[in-house]
Amino acid sequence: MVSNNYTLTKTKILSGLQCHKKLWFDLHDPKKKEHNWILEKGFRFENVVRENYSKEYGKVLDLSGDWEDVVSKTMFAIKSNDTEVIFEGAFIYLDTLVRADVLIKNKKGWELLEIKSSTKKQDAHISDIAIQSFIVKKCGVNLTSVKLILVNEDFTYTSDGNYKDLINFENEITDEVTLKEKDVSNYIKDLTPLIDEKDSPNILMGDHCQKPYSCDYQERCKAPLPKTNITSYDILPFIGKNKKVIKYCKENGIEDLQKFPAKFFKDHSGYAPGYHKIIQDAHKNNKSWFSSGLKDIFNELEFPFFFMDFETVQQGVPIIEGTKPNYALPFQWSVHKLEFIDKKIELNDAKSFLKFNDQNIEREFVEELLKAVGSKGTIFVHSGYEITTLNKIKIKDSCKDLTDKIDDLIVRIKDTLPIVRENFYSPLMNGSYSIKDIIRATTPSNINYDDKDGISSGDAAQLAWFIYTDPKTSEKDKELQRKLLIEYCSKDTLVLYYLVKHLMDSYV
Repeated sequence: MVSNNYTLTKTKILSGLQCHKKLWFDLHDPKKKEHNWILEKGFRFENVVRENYSKEYGKVLDLSGDWEDVVSKTMFAIKSNDTEVIFEGAFIYLDTLVRADVLIKNKKGWELLEIKSSTKKQDAHISDIAIQSFIVKKCGVNLTSVKLILVNEDFTYTSDGNYKDLINFENEITDEVTLKEKDVSNYIKDLTPLIDEKDSPNILMGDHCQKPYSCDYQERCKAPLPKTNITSYDILPFIGKNKKVIKYCKENGIEDLQKFPAKFFKDHSGYAPGYHKIIQDAHKNNKSWFSSGLKDIFNELEFPFFFMDFETVQQGVPIIEGTKPNYALPFQWSVHKLEFIDKKIELNDAKSFLKFNDQNIEREFVEELLKAVGSKGTIFVHSGYEITTLNKIKIKDSCKDLTDKIDDLIVRIKDTLPIVRENFYSPLMNGSYSIKDIIRATTPSNINYDDKDGISSGDAAQLAWFIYTDPKTSEKDKELQRKLLIEYCSKDTLVLYYLVKHLMDSYV
C-alpha cells in the first residue's frame, strides 16, 4: 500500500529556498492564498496543453483535482501498459509530495514535462522541476528526459479555436535539472526542522522578499520593525531604498527621516527641485506642499475637463482575433466630465465602456471613447498608460482609419503624475506617487478601495475579466463582475477628479 501522507511539498520547499521565515509561516500560520489573474492565465494554458496531448495520445489519465489514493493511482498507471500520458501524477518521497504536470511514456521510460505560462525559461524553473524529477526518480520511475513547455509569444489568434501553435513545445532541460537534483535531498534535510519549530526564524527583510517572487508575508515582517516619531527614511524616492544608503544608515543608526543626511539629497528629472527636502519638511511640519506654479498650469488648460481611466488584460490564451498572449487588450474605460470648476460630480456620473470577448472590441472601445470625450477639453489621466494603449490601438488594422482622431485625442491628454511630482506632496502619501496613495490626501474618506468584496486594483480587474470569460461562470456571477468592474473603474476616474480639484483649490 502506497502512503498518501506527506509534510512538505514542492511549493513549500521553494518557499523555504526563498526564505526560511516564509516557509515557517506556510507551515504554522499560512495566509489564505488569494486567487489572481496570473493563476487563471496559467490554468487556461495548462488546459490547452492537456487538450493537445489528449488528442495526440489515446491512453490518457488525468488526475488533476483528484486526491483520493492519487499516489496509488499514479504508480499503478506507471506500471500499467494501459496509460501513455499522465496529467498531475503524484509522488511522495522523504515526506515530500510533488505533482507532475505531464508524464509521457516512451520506449525506454517516461518523459517529465512541466508547464509554465511564461514565454522564456527562468532560473527558478530549474529548481522547481529538479525537486519534481528527484522525487519521481526516487519513486522508481525511469525518467529519460525532462522538458519545459512554454507559451509561444509570437502566436496570434485567428479565431478558429486552434491553439496548437500557442505551445512552445518541449524545451530540453534534462542536463540542467539533473545537475540541480543533487541539491534536493539537502534542501529537504535543511527545511524539515522548521516543521517542529514553535517560533518563526529571526530573519530581516531584504532583496529575498521579492525574489524570485514577491512574498505574501511582507506585512507581517514589517509590523515588528522599529517605529520612529516621524517616519522611516525609506520613503524617499530613488535613494531611500538604495543599498549603499541603507548600509550607511544602518551603520550610523539612522531610522528617522529627519535625521537623513542632506548629502544624499539629489535632484531627479521629473520631480520638483529639492524634492527630498520638500518631503522631509512636509513630514516634519505635517503639512502639504504646493508649488507656486500650479495656477499657471491649470489656467492654460481648456474646459470641459475629462477624467479617463483604462483597464486592460493579458489573456494568455487569446480569445480575441488578432491578439497575442501577452498583449494588453483594452476592455474597459471610464470617463467623468467636469463642465466647470464649481460643479460637483458623483461616482454614478461616469460614462463607461465594458466588453469582454467581442471580436471587434478595440474598434468599439475607441469609437465609444471618441463619443464620450468629444473634440474639445482637457483629458486627465494618471501615469500615461492610456496614451501607450491608444498608440497601440491606432496601428491595429481594425482602427487605422481612426488614427487622426486618436492622435487628436492624445494631444488633449494631460498626465497628472508629473504634475504631482513637480508641484505637490503630502505626508499622507508616504513617499508614493501612486494615485491610490495620493488619494489619502486629496479624496473624501468615503471614496476608497477598502471594500473586501469589491475590486481594488488593476490585477483584480484582470481577474474579473477571466471570471467573466470562463464558460463555467453563471450569468448571475457575470453580472456581478460587470457591476464591480464598472464601479471600480468609475472610482478611478472620480479620484482623479478629486486630485485635480485639490490642486486647483490650493490657489483659488
